[in-house]
Amino acid sequence: MNLQQFEQSRMPIIEIFNSVSGEGVSAGSVMTFVRVAGCNLRCDYCDTKYSYNEFSNDIQELKPNEIVNILDNYNCKNVLCTGGEPLELNKVKRYLPLYLALKGFKVRIETNGSYPLYSKTELNDFVEDTNFLKLNYALDVKCPDSGMSNYNIYNENFKLLGSDDEIKFIVGSRRDLEFAFETIKEHRNILSQTGVTINFSPVFGKLDCIEIVNMLKEKNAYFEEYELTVRLSLQIHKFIWPLEARGV
Repeated sequence: MNLQQFEQSRMPIIEIFNSVSGEGVSAGSVMTFVRVAGCNLRCDYCDTKYSYNEFSNDIQELKPNEIVNILDNYNCKNVLCTGGEPLELNKVKRYLPLYLALKGFKVRIETNGSYPLYSKTELNDFVEDTNFLKLNYALDVKCPDSGMSNYNIYNENFKLLGSDDEIKFIVGSRRDLEFAFETIKEHRNILSQTGVTINFSPVFGKLDCIEIVNMLKEKNAYFEEYELTVRLSLQIHKFIWPLEARGV
């Protein structure tokens, strides 16, 4: 899809709101969230199940310029595109992050890791000059407890990450911690070369944070040897608002 085609399209939006980022490297920073509808995965711990169905009554079908107009009202250049799954292939919504970056927003894409990140060819097909786009990824790697680990395609996606991007392991058990470490170990060279930040985030209410802290301490020498940036990431919004709260 090129820019002209995209500008004439509509896409399913669940909610647009301004708040603080709840997790990852941007945690605590003010940003505007754009939540698209529709997701191909059904993670066991998902806290946004209301985003699964892109045909529910909660959905607004918005054109790109309508979304930009809403964002402009917040007077905030930092935008998080989340879902649902924003990078779903063969969907108009896949190009929303590119469009928002083209309009001057600093865009972080929160993706479940089951679809390819943008290739250079895809970027250039959408807009000729991509050098000025401020676009970063927060890439999930699904662990076994999610029930969705078979959908990971990190072998190709890791190579497209950079030092301003991040990887997130949401861990719910010791098994998940071991899976995450083995994944890091297997891909240590490319992860070190890219300089990506690696986050460990506990499934809220399921895994004690001390389990992650102990693992990070235990493996710290290994992480330092390969110059890997690995950290604990808590979902701070769940400590601020009720768990069922939306649009916060």
